[in-house]
Amino acid sequence: MTEGSGAGVARAGSRLSEASAGASPWPASATIGARGLEIGGVACADLAARYGTPLLIVDEADLRARCRAVVPGFDRVLYAVKAFTAHAVIRIALEERLDLLASTGGEVEACLRAGARGDRIVLHGNNKSDDELRLAVGAGLSLVIADGPDELRRLDAIARAADRVQPVLLRVVPEVHVRTHEAIATGHAASKFGTPLAQAVEVAGLADSLPGLRFDGLHAHVGSQVPDVASFEGALDALLGLVVRLRSAAVGVRVLDLGGGFAVPYVDEPGLDPADVAHVLRARLDARCAQEGLERPALVAEPGRTLVANPVVTLYAVGARKDAGTTTLVAVDGGMSDNLRPMLYDARFEALAASRGDRAGATAPVTVVGKHCESGDVLADDVMMPADLGPGDLIAFAATGAYTYSLATAYNRVGRPAVVAVRDGASTLWLRREDAADMDRFETAAARPEPAVTLPEDVEIRPARPRDAASFIEMWRSVVEEGRWVRSETVAHPARVYRARFRRPWTDEEAQIVAVEGERVVGHLYIQRERHPVTHHVATLGIAVAPDRRGRGIGAALLDESIRWAKGVGVEKIVLSVYPTNTAAIALYRRFGFVDEGRLARQSRRSGGYLDEVLMGLWLGG
Repeated sequence: MTEGSGAGVARAGSRLSEASAGASPWPASATIGARGLEIGGVACADLAARYGTPLLIVDEADLRARCRAVVPGFDRVLYAVKAFTAHAVIRIALEERLDLLASTGGEVEACLRAGARGDRIVLHGNNKSDDELRLAVGAGLSLVIADGPDELRRLDAIARAADRVQPVLLRVVPEVHVRTHEAIATGHAASKFGTPLAQAVEVAGLADSLPGLRFDGLHAHVGSQVPDVASFEGALDALLGLVVRLRSAAVGVRVLDLGGGFAVPYVDEPGLDPADVAHVLRARLDARCAQEGLERPALVAEPGRTLVANPVVTLYAVGARKDAGTTTLVAVDGGMSDNLRPMLYDARFEALAASRGDRAGATAPVTVVGKHCESGDVLADDVMMPADLGPGDLIAFAATGAYTYSLATAYNRVGRPAVVAVRDGASTLWLRREDAADMDRFETAAARPEPAVTLPEDVEIRPARPRDAASFIEMWRSVVEEGRWVRSETVAHPARVYRARFRRPWTDEEAQIVAVEGERVVGHLYIQRERHPVTHHVATLGIAVAPDRRGRGIGAALLDESIRWAKGVGVEKIVLSVYPTNTAAIALYRRFGFVDEGRLARQSRRSGGYLDEVLMGLWLGG
């Protein structure tokens, strides 16, 4: 079964939600304006021009409204952060009175770093490591949803070692089959998640008996993109049957967590309103508790997709169009790296030509494909688009907020897209675009050969001399005036300052190294040790080569000489910063074994705006 491509039709100026025959997959504020698709009062064409494509666009007001709407129906609501783990989304959930559900230690870290207190976070997962359990206990998480007896025993030992009592729920397999894609069904008997129903009473008794734990109740999850309330009713009945049996064993249950998975509209699905689910479940819970003489447990839900899917669209730029047999292919600048769901789950999406203000006129079916080196990189089949759609046009896909960015990869070295929020005619960047420098942060210098250094015969590498000062300033001015590669925007010091600096160019603390061609300075490198005793083994360098002498090996020769100095004086590590756009310099540093160690966002504030800086380091020690 597919999760459920198509295209809506709307007149200029109308809301897409009003144009849909059923539940709309588009954000609440999405309209077709004179310049095409607008969201939050901002034209997608303007967003593409400012932030580039592919681009995820979030209708912030719609997201907040969906969060607010789900809260009253349940006693506690946990936003399933795996759906979209951006810090901004997490903070919105917190602000709208939702707590957070994390499925890994990494997601717990994301919640904490977004500003959440531990008591607003719950951790689940079928294979938690000891480190993840220690993180949960140490951060004071309000609940750990345990998968089985082995995990309970490990968590008990960790909690007692920390002199804590950790509240827990036991995840149970409710043996409920749902109408959804088999890869996202979780409540059947063969599920990898949870304790089998037949063993649940025994394992819950174990949880209740362990001194480092406080057994609070039961958890079940039937699946994702679940289209009917009956599946949740079945899970509730399974848990209530356990509550009755546990009462006989003198084990109390204060919490019943029914998970999430409420279906949303993608193309032609009606969706499932969480408020309707809550109404049915509350009534059923109240009735069963009254019937069985049970104290009513708190009812908890874990929405994720239902909150974030529909407020978000993905915007692509068309790069190519061609006929392939009887099919017209339109290729966009993203694909399976930013939306893997069509390939994983046969997921279908509604799409439209976002840069067209008038959607009337001739249309034709097209297949939208990505740019990746895979024949299966198909985002949508048989989508109706303007017959003349081609390069330069924009295509928007609806309902891409859930499990697209979270599943995004850097396949083919295509970085993950930027994410921007729109509201009241303004836009805010939530996540910047991933670039090559980000991806290369994981590279190490292991087994990298020593780079070959070949210097032109007419160029000499040597320590700077006072008489080099005037020529150095001319070289430095030519670099500064390019306005691209260095922090300086003016030459700040006169020649006498550099004459003084060049009088002692080679010491145990620093080196001033120049490349000279005759009497002309054509390159310069300055390297200096850190002053603090605990970082005295580290040196920082900066390098510049005259614009008309680049590409001749001068930079490599300067860098090689600086490493020779560093090794000679006992420096163990060299660090530097470089603008991510300076790809030639980055390539040079990597040749010598430098690796990316981080990125400082908006570190440089120049007259043309802010620039990031990439931090790189070379380890020379043993």
